[in-house]
Amino acid sequence: MGALFAAFLAETALITYRDIGGSAAQKQGHTINGLPLPADYLAAVLVFGVLGLAPKGSGPAKVAALVGWGFVLATAVGPSGPWNPSKTSTSTKASTAAPAATLA
Repeated sequence: MGALFAAFLAETALITYRDIGGSAAQKQGHTINGLPLPADYLAAVLVFGVLGLAPKGSGPAKVAALVGWGFVLATAVGPSGPWNPSKTSTSTKASTAAPAATLA
C-alpha cells in the first residue's frame, strides 16, 4: 500500500469518525440524520485522486503523499476535527486582568 493511499484511508476514517462518533458540534453541518454527507467523501476522492496523478517512483510522488498527509492532519486538528486543540481549553473568554501600566 502506498503512502498516498494510506493517507486517503486515514482521511476517510477521520471523516467517518467525526460524522458518526463525534460530538454534536462536530456533526453540525456534516451529517444528514446522523450519517456522513456523501460530499465529504467525494471531496476526499477528488483531492486524493488528483494527488494520485503524480508520477510513481519519483520526487513528485513523495510530495503528493506528504500533501495528502497534510490534509489528514488538517482534518484531524481543524475546527470540526476530533483532535482540535482549542477544545481542551476550559475558557475562550478574554482575560479580564487590568491593563499593564505604561511609562510616561
